[in-house]
Amino acid sequence: MSKGILRPGLMLWLILAVSLSAGLATMARAEQQAQGKPAYTYAEYNAYQAAAKEKNPQERVKLLDDFVSKFPKSTLLPYVYQAYYQTYDLLKQYDKVIEYADKLAASDAKEVDNGMKLQALYAREVAFNYAFNAKAADATEQAQKARDDARMGLNLLSGLTKPKNMTEAQFAQETKGPAALFNYTDGFASYILKDYPSAEKAFRAALTVDPSNPANSVTYFRLGVAYLQQASKEQAAAPAAAAPAAQTPATPAPAPGQPAAGAAQLAPLPGPSAGQADFINGFWALARSIALKGSTEQQVRAYLQNQMLVYQKTACQNLFTTQMNQLLQMAQTTQTIDPPAGYTLPSGVQLGDYLQSSNLFTIMQDLQAGGDRTQFVWLAVCGNVFPQVPVKVISVTPTADGVDMQVYTGSTPKDIEQAKTANMEVVVTNQADAQRLKKDNIVRFTGTLSSYDPPPSFLLHWTNAQVNPADIPPVKPGGRRKPAGRGRR
Repeated sequence: MSKGILRPGLMLWLILAVSLSAGLATMARAEQQAQGKPAYTYAEYNAYQAAAKEKNPQERVKLLDDFVSKFPKSTLLPYVYQAYYQTYDLLKQYDKVIEYADKLAASDAKEVDNGMKLQALYAREVAFNYAFNAKAADATEQAQKARDDARMGLNLLSGLTKPKNMTEAQFAQETKGPAALFNYTDGFASYILKDYPSAEKAFRAALTVDPSNPANSVTYFRLGVAYLQQASKEQAAAPAAAAPAAQTPATPAPAPGQPAAGAAQLAPLPGPSAGQADFINGFWALARSIALKGSTEQQVRAYLQNQMLVYQKTACQNLFTTQMNQLLQMAQTTQTIDPPAGYTLPSGVQLGDYLQSSNLFTIMQDLQAGGDRTQFVWLAVCGNVFPQVPVKVISVTPTADGVDMQVYTGSTPKDIEQAKTANMEVVVTNQADAQRLKKDNIVRFTGTLSSYDPPPSFLLHWTNAQVNPADIPPVKPGGRRKPAGRGRR
């Protein structure tokens, strides 16, 4: 929450103007009652006035302490409590602000109207946000009380009567600030209490006041964290998935330039994973916080990157960076609390499920399908290591420490043996023995899938590959060695 909203020295002038009954007007009438039968003595009244007019905050506290000591049952105590919390607010003693604001809000004295209570609740919630220590022994109790008071404040605020000299639009505008504070505090306290759905609801309500206001960068951040915490709970409660494992071909791979199977023949991609919707909402809220360029922008950016990496677990850093940059750019131009309709980000669970249920042939089909499907599949397979892929060498070019091979893979020995064109390029490194490979050799390799050429010249590219040593032709035997002693005589 921005300190532009949390202004401890600002006593809600609006509430003073529109309180349900004339709370402070009661004090104005006190002087008029001097000739009648006031509910307090002249000594009480004079002592209160002396404290109220004192300019020095420390001295004012002393005078207020003296008043309470002399007149512990005075009907003026509600106004004394009000003076207390206003004075401690100036002194930045927030625990004392909370103490006396609570006393006033809890008072059932007839002098205390809803307007006075609303002022007190506003002051104590400001103080709570400034002073709360999550490590305090009573942190849970503090949070529960703050949430209860925030909701009480919202209830009182909803019951305010519009002044006759103010339009509905003006009245709605003037109540936005207090509503934002109470909703933010409700969200913050709910988060502390690990009630993440309530935190999300309250933070969203706080942001509706002005979603694009830079002062809301912290609110967006806290909303994002609440979403991610709830998403993690949902993910942890979901059944554990088996570890993904890349598979070698089970059916023939398509030749280069050949169209992939029709969309109707492609297997459906994995559905949403547990907590995915909340993860997406959380990432969006964090991106909006970054877009508003608050003082913690760099920290939020680092946090977002880490959380997205943990969520997606993609092996291709360049693809991940592109996704994050796209998200941040979208958050700059789409200034809404919710992500744009249809926006999604594949999860590591989805990508793992795809890898587990696919093989190299289905992957090659999907990479030629185009559109969102190809983007999803490439995100799943890029950077993964595939073991013992059987291929036929179509051509081989020696390099400094290995070879660059054009190869073909299929599903059966006959299919591989009959191949004439390549559907993959394999770069073998740190394996000089591979330079003995020749055209038409049948070998197995383990490598990292690094890129691909889209149709019509479809080709998979592999790096950091190693050929199975058992498949490399042996060194040719050299010439006969001369017997010892058969040289010159």
